[in-house]
Amino acid sequence: MTNSEARALSAIESKTDLQPDWGLSQFDPWDRRITETNIWPIYRAMREAGPVVHSDALGGFWSITRYQEVRAAALDHRNFSSDHALEIGKQNWTGRPRTRLIETDPPEHTRQRKAMQAPILQKRMGEFSDGIRTSVKELLGRIAELKEFDIVTDLAEPIPQEVLGQILGFDLETRRRNRELVRRFVHADLATSEDAHADFWAFLIETIQDRLRHPGDDFLSQLCMSEVEGQRFSESELVGMLHGFALAGHHTAIDGISSLLIHASKDDVKAAYIADPSIGTQIVEETLRCDPPIHLEGRTTTTDMVIGGVAIPAGESVALLYGSANHDDSFFPSPEEFQPTRSPNQHLSFGYGIHMCIGLHLARLEMNTILDEMFKWFPSYRLTGPPVGTGMVFGHHMGWESIPAAIE
Repeated sequence: MTNSEARALSAIESKTDLQPDWGLSQFDPWDRRITETNIWPIYRAMREAGPVVHSDALGGFWSITRYQEVRAAALDHRNFSSDHALEIGKQNWTGRPRTRLIETDPPEHTRQRKAMQAPILQKRMGEFSDGIRTSVKELLGRIAELKEFDIVTDLAEPIPQEVLGQILGFDLETRRRNRELVRRFVHADLATSEDAHADFWAFLIETIQDRLRHPGDDFLSQLCMSEVEGQRFSESELVGMLHGFALAGHHTAIDGISSLLIHASKDDVKAAYIADPSIGTQIVEETLRCDPPIHLEGRTTTTDMVIGGVAIPAGESVALLYGSANHDDSFFPSPEEFQPTRSPNQHLSFGYGIHMCIGLHLARLEMNTILDEMFKWFPSYRLTGPPVGTGMVFGHHMGWESIPAAIE
């Protein structure tokens, strides 16, 4: 590339880059120009404008920007309903029933959540601990031979798939198909999301029907055969519940692990951990606060609401900006600074209220185990190039495509 071509490309990029004030009236979480770098100034500008900001994008919606207001709205499922609330800007997928746990309110939500969280309650984490640690050690053994590796593909991605397979009883081929379809689904845009979702939904239906015909001793089979309040779950309910496991347990865990190992590669964080390994849990929580895999969730107002003096009519789409709330300096001192011993750290990366992530204990176990073993095996690991981010994908989450690294 010539110098003139490089200057021309730089000029084009500067015109398409998003400035902070873009978020004050045109915030669009589906805009692929959003990056891991420019989103934080955008959120800051939105918070400074007020606790609620209206966007004209996607037909118009409201964003709740500050910590206290986001948490209060997440807790208020009666006025900020998840029932029939999709990702901001999305319409219903043709012919698909509204059965995902995150899209339901009580009593349907209560009935499904009770069954879904059974295998991943905090008191049952001991059942997975040894298996996760063994899997991590096997992966690190392969990395020891490679010397150079990619944190995303060689470490962060295989672990959630292995854990998911253990819980749901997925064989290797089912895990491969799930990984492929989930990847296509979560990287879809507004133009391709319906087809990607239809293919993923068909895969889930096929998997459920197979378990109904040939139940085993895995959790998915138990879910298919179980009764809650005297009733079995319908096929559409089972598919929606499997959707939550197969999707959320995959990409969010990958993104969380990847971000963790980016932060832990920094000299000051390494030094703090090596001096006191007991801060590992705090490093995990600070990673989740700084780089939440899920940046926002959609809700619909059921009544006229007033937040911070801003009136939001009933029936309006509302985005709960968890990512912005996690960087609210009225709640977190020096929010842009990664503090490995930050305490307390009441971030909202797992959501809040009745829709708080059911897999939070499993995610924390995976991240803490990987951090512990990584420093035992390769305390001097380092990044060998800049991490390649996904930008904002599927209108609500951010992660990493590639993080090149090496061991000594």
